[in-house]
Amino acid sequence: MIKKILASLAFVSLPALAAPPPFTGTDYSGHYQCTGMDSHIGEFKGTVDMKLNPEQSTGPYGAYSFTLTLTDNSLYNGFAAAQETSLAIYFAHTDPALKDYGVGIAQVGTSADGKVSFTKYYYGPEYEGGGHGMETCTRQ
Repeated sequence: MIKKILASLAFVSLPALAAPPPFTGTDYSGHYQCTGMDSHIGEFKGTVDMKLNPEQSTGPYGAYSFTLTLTDNSLYNGFAAAQETSLAIYFAHTDPALKDYGVGIAQVGTSADGKVSFTKYYYGPEYEGGGHGMETCTRQ
Protein backbone atom coordinates (compact mmCIF):
# COMPACT_ATOMS: atom_id res chain seq x y z
CA MET A 1 0.00 0.00 0.00
CA ILE A 2 2.75 2.47 0.92
CA LYS A 3 4.57 1.68 -2.34
CA LYS A 4 1.41 2.51 -4.32
CA ILE A 5 1.02 5.85 -2.50
CA LEU A 6 4.66 6.77 -3.04
CA ALA A 7 4.46 5.76 -6.70
CA SER A 8 1.40 7.95 -7.22
CA LEU A 9 3.13 10.91 -5.55
CA ALA A 10 6.02 10.65 -7.98
CA PHE A 11 3.73 12.00 -10.71
CA VAL A 12 2.24 14.86 -8.69
CA SER A 13 3.21 18.16 -10.21
CA LEU A 14 3.43 21.22 -7.97
CA PRO A 15 2.52 24.58 -9.47
CA ALA A 16 5.43 26.91 -10.08
CA LEU A 17 5.88 29.36 -7.23
CA ALA A 18 5.38 32.96 -8.21
CA ALA A 19 8.22 35.37 -7.58
CA PRO A 20 7.62 37.40 -4.42
CA PRO A 21 6.53 40.98 -5.01
CA PRO A 22 9.18 43.69 -4.73
CA PHE A 23 9.58 45.63 -1.48
CA THR A 24 7.08 48.50 -1.32
CA GLY A 25 7.42 49.44 2.36
CA THR A 26 9.32 52.31 3.91
CA ASP A 27 13.07 51.81 4.26
CA TYR A 28 14.02 52.54 7.88
CA SER A 29 17.75 51.97 7.29
CA GLY A 30 20.04 54.41 9.04
CA HIS A 31 22.01 55.48 12.07
CA TYR A 32 19.90 56.33 15.14
CA GLN A 33 20.72 58.10 18.43
CA CYS A 34 18.95 56.41 21.35
CA THR A 35 18.06 57.02 24.98
CA GLY A 36 16.36 54.54 27.23
CA MET A 37 15.45 53.23 30.65
CA ASP A 38 16.35 49.65 31.58
CA SER A 39 15.02 47.78 34.62
CA HIS A 40 18.61 46.77 35.59
CA ILE A 41 20.96 49.53 34.45
CA GLY A 42 18.63 52.52 34.64
CA GLU A 43 19.08 55.30 32.10
CA PHE A 44 21.26 54.57 29.09
CA LYS A 45 22.34 56.05 25.77
CA GLY A 46 23.54 54.43 22.60
CA THR A 47 23.24 54.16 18.86
CA VAL A 48 21.36 51.79 16.56
CA ASP A 49 22.33 50.94 13.02
CA MET A 50 19.67 49.29 10.88
CA LYS A 51 20.16 48.12 7.31
CA LEU A 52 17.48 46.81 4.97
CA ASN A 53 18.06 43.36 3.51
CA PRO A 54 16.32 43.84 0.13
CA GLU A 55 16.57 40.15 -0.82
CA GLN A 56 14.42 39.21 2.18
CA SER A 57 12.00 42.16 1.99
CA THR A 58 8.78 41.82 0.03
CA GLY A 59 5.64 43.88 -0.40
CA PRO A 60 5.03 45.89 2.78
CA TYR A 61 7.39 43.68 4.84
CA GLY A 62 10.98 44.75 5.52
CA ALA A 63 13.86 42.64 6.87
CA TYR A 64 16.75 44.38 8.64
CA SER A 65 20.05 43.75 10.35
CA PHE A 66 20.12 45.56 13.70
CA THR A 67 23.07 46.61 15.87
CA LEU A 68 22.84 48.48 19.18
CA THR A 69 25.99 49.97 20.70
CA LEU A 70 25.74 51.49 24.19
CA THR A 71 27.99 54.33 25.35
CA ASP A 72 30.02 51.82 27.43
CA ASN A 73 30.72 49.97 24.12
CA SER A 74 28.40 47.05 24.94
CA LEU A 75 27.42 45.61 21.57
CA TYR A 76 24.14 43.88 20.71
CA ASN A 77 23.53 42.31 17.30
CA GLY A 78 20.16 41.26 15.99
CA PHE A 79 17.53 41.66 13.34
CA ALA A 80 14.19 43.30 12.80
CA ALA A 81 11.06 42.69 10.76
CA ALA A 82 8.88 45.62 9.72
CA GLN A 83 5.32 46.05 8.55
CA GLU A 84 4.18 49.58 7.88
CA THR A 85 5.08 51.45 11.12
CA SER A 86 5.67 48.42 13.36
CA LEU A 87 9.00 46.73 14.06
CA ALA A 88 9.66 43.39 15.75
CA ILE A 89 13.27 43.24 16.98
CA TYR A 90 15.53 40.51 18.33
CA PHE A 91 18.88 41.43 19.92
CA ALA A 92 21.68 39.66 21.79
CA HIS A 93 24.82 40.87 23.56
CA THR A 94 27.97 39.71 21.78
CA ASP A 95 29.04 37.86 24.96
CA PRO A 96 26.65 34.88 25.13
CA ALA A 97 27.75 34.06 28.70
CA LEU A 98 25.80 37.12 29.90
CA LYS A 99 22.50 35.69 28.63
CA ASP A 100 21.61 39.28 27.72
CA TYR A 101 19.23 38.90 24.80
CA GLY A 102 15.63 39.70 24.13
CA VAL A 103 12.82 40.78 21.89
CA GLY A 104 11.25 44.14 21.34
CA ILE A 105 8.28 45.72 19.68
CA ALA A 106 8.56 49.24 18.32
CA GLN A 107 6.34 51.85 16.78
CA VAL A 108 7.89 54.07 14.10
CA GLY A 109 6.91 57.72 13.95
CA THR A 110 8.34 61.18 13.50
CA SER A 111 10.21 63.18 16.14
CA ALA A 112 9.33 66.78 16.98
CA ASP A 113 11.99 67.97 14.52
CA GLY A 114 10.60 65.82 11.67
CA LYS A 115 13.09 62.93 11.82
CA VAL A 116 12.16 59.25 11.65
CA SER A 117 12.14 57.74 15.14
CA PHE A 118 10.95 54.63 16.92
CA THR A 119 9.99 53.82 20.48
CA LYS A 120 10.66 50.24 21.57
CA TYR A 121 9.52 48.17 24.53
CA TYR A 122 11.78 45.17 25.07
CA TYR A 123 11.90 42.08 27.23
CA GLY A 124 14.95 39.99 28.15
CA PRO A 125 13.93 36.72 29.80
CA GLU A 126 17.27 35.59 31.31
CA TYR A 127 19.58 38.52 32.00
CA GLU A 128 19.88 38.82 35.80
CA GLY A 129 16.57 37.02 36.32
CA GLY A 130 14.73 38.81 33.52
CA GLY A 131 14.18 42.44 32.69
CA HIS A 132 12.60 44.97 30.40
CA GLY A 133 12.95 48.52 29.22
CA MET A 134 11.94 51.33 26.90
CA GLU A 135 14.09 53.00 24.28
CA THR A 136 13.53 55.89 21.89
CA CYS A 137 15.78 56.21 18.85
CA THR A 138 15.93 59.05 16.30
CA ARG A 139 17.48 58.69 12.85
CA GLN A 140 20.34 61.10 12.24
